Amino acid sequence: MAETNKVYQIVTDRIIALLEEGVVPWRKPWAGNRNTDLPMNLVSQKAYRGVNVFLLGCMGYSSRFWLSFKQAKEKGGHIRKGEKAVPVIF
Repeated sequence: MAETNKVYQIVTDRIIALLEEGVVPWRKPWAGNRNTDLPMNLVSQKAYRGVNVFLLGCMGYSSRFWLSFKQAKEKGGHIRKGEKAVPVIF
């Protein structure tokens, strides 16, 4: 139960941070309305679902593709200094 509360707190904190930035997070921030516009994992080519669409879509990046730190390293990439992680809920 404690782990569930932690997940709820992460999501709640993200929503509050967006509201404080003047972003209305339940308004779709990405362009278009097709399934192909949803955030997607670059390696698995699977679109994110549920609250992850909301959390990743609100980040404001122009690309819809996402990687885990491990996936980026395995592909020979790197993470820029200062970048922050975004939680994905399983």
